[in-house]
Amino acid sequence: MTGFRYSRRSGAAAAGAVLAAGVAFGALQPALAQDVTEITVWFGRENFIPADAFETFHAENPDIRVTTDVIPLEQSVADTLRAARAGRAPDIVQTPADGLAPLVAQGAVRDIGPLLERWQDEDPDSYNDLSQTAWDMASLDGTTYGVTLFAGPFWYTYRADWLEEAGLDVPETWDDVLDFARAVKDEGRVGFAVVGSRAHDPVWFLSIFMAMGGQFENGVPQLDSEAGHYLLSFYQTLVREELTSQDVLAWDSGAMRASFINGDAAQAMIGDNIYPTIQETLTWGEEWNGSAPPVRPGGEDEGRTMTLGWPFLVTENGENDEAVLKVLRYLADADNVAEVSMRYQPGTVLSVFESEEYNAAKPWASQFAPAFAELAPLPTHPRQSQIYQILLDAMQEALQNPDRDAAELAAEKQARIDELVNG
Repeated sequence: MTGFRYSRRSGAAAAGAVLAAGVAFGALQPALAQDVTEITVWFGRENFIPADAFETFHAENPDIRVTTDVIPLEQSVADTLRAARAGRAPDIVQTPADGLAPLVAQGAVRDIGPLLERWQDEDPDSYNDLSQTAWDMASLDGTTYGVTLFAGPFWYTYRADWLEEAGLDVPETWDDVLDFARAVKDEGRVGFAVVGSRAHDPVWFLSIFMAMGGQFENGVPQLDSEAGHYLLSFYQTLVREELTSQDVLAWDSGAMRASFINGDAAQAMIGDNIYPTIQETLTWGEEWNGSAPPVRPGGEDEGRTMTLGWPFLVTENGENDEAVLKVLRYLADADNVAEVSMRYQPGTVLSVFESEEYNAAKPWASQFAPAFAELAPLPTHPRQSQIYQILLDAMQEALQNPDRDAAELAAEKQARIDELVNG
């Protein structure tokens, strides 16, 4: 935990001590202490905390003290709900964007529309420097609950040198991806690396689903569809033709990424935040490259590039509008966002993408700029965690039973999802 804990209570106690001392000396001295407002912020990763750890903020706002803690994104929604029920919620919490619906359903976060109006009036330059994604991923049904300062898409990432050796063009469809995987298989390489374990939410699975044209209705994935059938069949083909690792059911994100970084895999869906690590081993533009995800043949107009996002949401406990708004604006400062973006996740502050320093640190940034403008947030649903378990079942069954009818599998899992959300 960083920062020091101050409260209005401690300020009052200090004022009382000063008053008592003044009386003891026969003279009334003015109270030296002032009320200090404490704002607690839960970050989802330590890497999201600005480098100066609010030092500049505290110097400029001596009447506000920010206390921070790191609550892993994977448990942030559940921990926030528990803390809210106990009356101990933070003022601001960073969660995955797809966890917004459960928080709204439980009344744990608040509408910050009035705060945003103040922000736009008082500092239009910084407000307008935020992309629409910043607001969309922190909103539900037209109400905004926070601001998303960092968003991380999964890019289709491939070995450019191996592709050239195979005499193939950059894959534009998922059929092309399979063709590239088949070509490198003969060299003893992993054709396409996927996360096949239950160690994570099925976000990589859903990223491919959306790229293939998969749709959602009221936040519910429509797995029993052409896109869903194609997705499950794609996973089955990887196993049936030995185009992925034989240990795929145990592969978490670390194993998937390592297979590409270490020169074993030809292709994978990898987050933008991992690109600097890849660059330490391979040379961008020569040995490796990336693009927006391929599309499903016949579903070219339906494909979208899914992005995760990690909004800073204001909880019902965050009642001090002035202090909360100052903290949000500090977090959204272009210099702070640029610093975090260069070493971790890309930000949603538009001017950062124009920075020479940023493009020098991330030479792929300009190439992905058009795709960033069209990112599609992963939809959210109040029963998200239960839906995800069913999707993991579908993914693993496809990997374990490559000869099962994909449409039948999709229909079975869709029935379970629909029963869950409608029952």
